[in-house]
Amino acid sequence: MANEKKPNALAQYGPIVAPVVGVLLAVIFIAGAMMTNKLGEGQIQLQGSITKVRNQLESSTPDPGEGNIHLPDSVARSLDPGKKDDWKAEDRGAEGLLQLPIAWDIIMDAADVGEFDRYDESPKDGFWTENEFQRSPHFGQPDPEGDFTKWDRNGDGQISREEHADPPIGVDAAFAKKDTNGDKVLTAKDGEITQQEEDSWDRYPYDGKIDFQEFVDRYKPHDERDLGPVQNVEAKADLANMVIVVTWDNPDVADLPEDICFYIKRRAPETVERRRTEYGKKVLEYNKQHREWETRFKSWWSSSSDADSQKTNKQVEPDEDKAKQKYASAKSDPEPQPPEEVTEWETVTPNPVGGNSYNDTTFDTDVTYTYAVFMATMKNPKRGINVGDKNPAGYYTWPKATQANGHPVIVRNRIELGYLSFADPQATITLTKWHAIPNGDGSPVWYRVRVTEKVDPGDTLGGNYRLSDLNSRSVQVTDVSGTVVNPGELLPSDISIDFTTGFAFVTKTPKGFLLNSRELGDFELPPATKGPIADPTMPSSTENALEIRCLAMKSGDKNATFELTRWHQVGDDWVRVVMTVATTKGKDFGSEVKLSSPGSDVKVYDAAGNMLGSGDLKKYADETVDLTAGTYEGLEGRSFSVGGDKVDLFGTLYK
Repeated sequence: MANEKKPNALAQYGPIVAPVVGVLLAVIFIAGAMMTNKLGEGQIQLQGSITKVRNQLESSTPDPGEGNIHLPDSVARSLDPGKKDDWKAEDRGAEGLLQLPIAWDIIMDAADVGEFDRYDESPKDGFWTENEFQRSPHFGQPDPEGDFTKWDRNGDGQISREEHADPPIGVDAAFAKKDTNGDKVLTAKDGEITQQEEDSWDRYPYDGKIDFQEFVDRYKPHDERDLGPVQNVEAKADLANMVIVVTWDNPDVADLPEDICFYIKRRAPETVERRRTEYGKKVLEYNKQHREWETRFKSWWSSSSDADSQKTNKQVEPDEDKAKQKYASAKSDPEPQPPEEVTEWETVTPNPVGGNSYNDTTFDTDVTYTYAVFMATMKNPKRGINVGDKNPAGYYTWPKATQANGHPVIVRNRIELGYLSFADPQATITLTKWHAIPNGDGSPVWYRVRVTEKVDPGDTLGGNYRLSDLNSRSVQVTDVSGTVVNPGELLPSDISIDFTTGFAFVTKTPKGFLLNSRELGDFELPPATKGPIADPTMPSSTENALEIRCLAMKSGDKNATFELTRWHQVGDDWVRVVMTVATTKGKDFGSEVKLSSPGSDVKVYDAAGNMLGSGDLKKYADETVDLTAGTYEGLEGRSFSVGGDKVDLFGTLYK
């Protein structure tokens, strides 16, 4: 508001010898005119008063009705010192009173403080309380102007200067009023809003344009999240519990959000074709579910609205996309989302998970998996973080996943053979392997399935068994804790489990049961395998340990065939080097391998599980991999020993 300060009236003048009364009357007139302009009058009114005074002072004609100013020429005459005591009014022409040297000092604020500051009473804090609003001209006006809550858009119990500058005339009308070029967005460059408003109202994804919804939400607080790449991702197989454990550290961000969550993906090129077949089935199921959902939505859309029984939901919300969101929320019936298209990378977690670890049980055995983790949030990312659009589940994700340190993970599902009994010439042998069975929500749970085989000499051991085959052979199922469960309640009717071993039964020997394989040679199954299966050992860390597995054993434990595996990193590439080597008790086995010429007993695979040929290996010409295992020390019970370390005959020794 305008605020004129007291003027310095008659500041100085020359030697005035005559009518001081005229001067005093002029000053009184000026002061009177200014007193009528009380503190709080507008600048225009004050300027009008000053102009009127100026016109009177510049006039040579006295106006008794406006202050009764006498003898204006006597004032002008007094400015001429002349000779002492020789002043005569009739010798001077009638001149304006403003020729008297008066110093004007009218001081005002730079601008009219306006309505907001006028009613922002003590304390002047830049906000209107509801009491201050009630003393303003808006109180008592029709809705929405007279409604305090319509001005207080962010609901904090007060009206800010920004909220006051945008009166509640109805959001549609307010937006249309600002959208001067009719392009359905507001921008600072078009002069429709200020740059500060554009920066404040623009919401993710930040495009410098304020659309209608952003305008509606312009006074709502920005609930935004800082995102970043996760740290130190590790993936390791826990064979005793048949899970792959993925761990990671939180992102290195300034303000770690409370709703922090993570998506986990894995790369498995070997499974692409199988997943494509599954994808086709999922698409058919999705189409069916979506048609049913559309039917439910259309029925609701055409029905009477709960908010206004005189209208249908379609009349209340004619925009179909918005209506679908409203229906999904009101009826807790989310719209089905299409299945993820098949690539080498697949999402392990349909919805993100909390914490800093995840147990994956959905893997295929004997498949090479590379894991990656990235952060997700349902809140808008902070300005400057470009993470793309929300995914179908409604989450923003950090654009680049963090891959696991170290080599990919493989979970092997080797068949464990066991002695049971022998009645010449027939032998009874058990075959045990892991099998995943879906639980109520479709996620797999791993169980050990054991079948009992009665074989004659020459019979092939094992096969691909359906449920009827399993039942005829006597089947036992245990969970990861070793508890026996009822297979009839778990195994689906269309189950098929591959128990193919590649071995044929030969005969009983003094030290066990002799089996034969064309690929690996004889395998002598020791009587000690009649006991319980020992849990496999685990590597002490995710460092690149040498894996040692026994493939064949004959002459008791005098001769054995082993498989040695080590991952090797070259730059950003990982290769898996596998050697098959036969040895005898008391001798060292394994050796260093040059990748440029690995030899016929060595195979090299890339991280996707593809075997590399000699041409592929040329780029690794200078690389050497250590596959030295140590001394084979024989069999004790059902455990073999290498270099002082012992492991179950069907487990994997890590060195």
